[in-house]
Amino acid sequence: MRRREFLGQASRLALTAALAPPSTIFSSLSLFSSRLASSPGSSVSSDLDLIIKNATVINGLAEPAFLGDIGIKDEKIVFIRHLEPKKGFPGEAPRPKVSPEGSSRERQNSVIQADAVNAKRIIEADGRVVCPGFIDIHSHTGVELLVNRQAESKIRQGVTTELGGNCGSSDFPLKEVLTAEESRYFDRLGVRERWTDLASFSRALQEKKFSLNYATLVGHGTVRAYVMGEAKREPSEAELAEMKKIVAQAMEQGAFGLSTGLEYTPSGFAEREELVELSRVVAGYGGFYATHIRSEDNEVIEALGEAISIAAEARLPLEVSHLKACGQRNWWKMPYLFDLIEKARERGVEVTADAYPYTAYSTGLTVFFPFWAFASGQEEFLRKLQSAEERQKMKAETEAKLGGMPWENVLIVDLRTEKNQGLIGKNIAEAARERGLEAFEFACQLLLEEKADVSIVGFGMSEANTVATLRQPYVMVASDGSALAPYGPLHRGRPHPRNYGTFPRFLGYYVRNQKILSLPEAVRKITSLPASKLGLKDRGVIKEGYFADLVIFDPEKITDKATYTDPEQYPEGIDYVIVNGQVVIEHGQHTGVFPGKFLYGPGRRASR
Repeated sequence: MRRREFLGQASRLALTAALAPPSTIFSSLSLFSSRLASSPGSSVSSDLDLIIKNATVINGLAEPAFLGDIGIKDEKIVFIRHLEPKKGFPGEAPRPKVSPEGSSRERQNSVIQADAVNAKRIIEADGRVVCPGFIDIHSHTGVELLVNRQAESKIRQGVTTELGGNCGSSDFPLKEVLTAEESRYFDRLGVRERWTDLASFSRALQEKKFSLNYATLVGHGTVRAYVMGEAKREPSEAELAEMKKIVAQAMEQGAFGLSTGLEYTPSGFAEREELVELSRVVAGYGGFYATHIRSEDNEVIEALGEAISIAAEARLPLEVSHLKACGQRNWWKMPYLFDLIEKARERGVEVTADAYPYTAYSTGLTVFFPFWAFASGQEEFLRKLQSAEERQKMKAETEAKLGGMPWENVLIVDLRTEKNQGLIGKNIAEAARERGLEAFEFACQLLLEEKADVSIVGFGMSEANTVATLRQPYVMVASDGSALAPYGPLHRGRPHPRNYGTFPRFLGYYVRNQKILSLPEAVRKITSLPASKLGLKDRGVIKEGYFADLVIFDPEKITDKATYTDPEQYPEGIDYVIVNGQVVIEHGQHTGVFPGKFLYGPGRRASR
């Protein structure tokens, strides 16, 4: 078969090979390499750090896949060579079977290519998919990176960038003297580092070094507690001015935006006007507003409307956190939520959302209890729980908050006391029967015994709504989880399986098996779409000059292993995870390198 000449022109390289078997193509590459090495002005160095060969490349833009090679040097992608179009994926069309090791002829040609370009390392992808590293736009990772810098449960999913500080809670600002609760938390995790603002927090992380890239929002609840404590009232002019100052400082130090957790205290004590004022500050720095809206069940339509109105008035983009309608009585509302978002987008409000590929959420048991019970803080809430009269006042509102979801659907996953550890893995109704109590009364008693620290998983969403949400073009896939590990201080209870399996589950169960999206469309949702929301101009796409954050996986085998009963299991089918050009995960093993970077938002970038 005739070879085509590979032409290198200007600072970018556009290469196309004749359609031919891999052995024919690779036997021609030594000629290309020698010309490439001597070509004046070529953007590709002859001394590469890494070449990924014969890969099925999905670039992150929902464009058709193609067979190609990728060259990496000094953290960046320096060339992409197109070999031929790639047609079909598992579940779409048959694909040729390729030996994992490749033929001896192919291996020989790999050596020829490596010698020709002086690559330090070659990965023979053998038809496996290579795509941009996954960007988790809604995570709760933060201080965990100081505990376990491997970021085990996330990096092994293919996550190369995390956005923390969601749901109104960030790891800053902190006062120089920690509260008793903060001190207990840090002691339990073994964290000795101290910081007060985002600048000092970022320094602490960078001194430690970690596996993946990290970015953060500033949490409204954290800021409000810093200024006002747990007060359930409007801020004074001075207090609002102080909150605005703290948010501005966080944006200047690199936060990507403001998050709220309006189903939680103290964030939920804020009225709309307060959130608009703080969002205007964020808008001035080019950030966005991410919100766990005020209700995700009985008043979810009204809550989403409020969030859209805040973003519209403050003139900044909106990210709706874990979009869903909880409780069977609310499932019918999902199409109306889509309609609200689509109409807002038509009006020019930049609304996007994220969702996780599960029908169960995870939070604290207190989320079901009425807001008025928390008006004076946690200690006052516990005092109210001790009163039979106060409990009776809470009961109707609490069970209404469940939205028709029975107590059997509320699974206990973590507790603080040793005596109650046997309850982990049981649902509230089951545990209540064992103690001879009615479910609500048992929930109150358990909260008292655990000082209100009870983690639960709630099976509150429908499968049909989950699929419909994941299909929406403006919805990204995110974990709503943290970087955990099945050992050390981060090994505790039975965490939601999303901490270990979100992205492989999406690509394996929903995309390959259920065929809800094409693979290129699915990859866009976890790469270029979140990168665009964050304003990252050099990540989330396989493109020359972009950072080499990459995942190499087998589309036939990628799958989550984490379950609700056994969640601390790493996924299968991911061969390599590459961060900033360095291989961090190789065939299920962490390589011991920590190339992650702290990423800074538009406010800091603009001020430098």
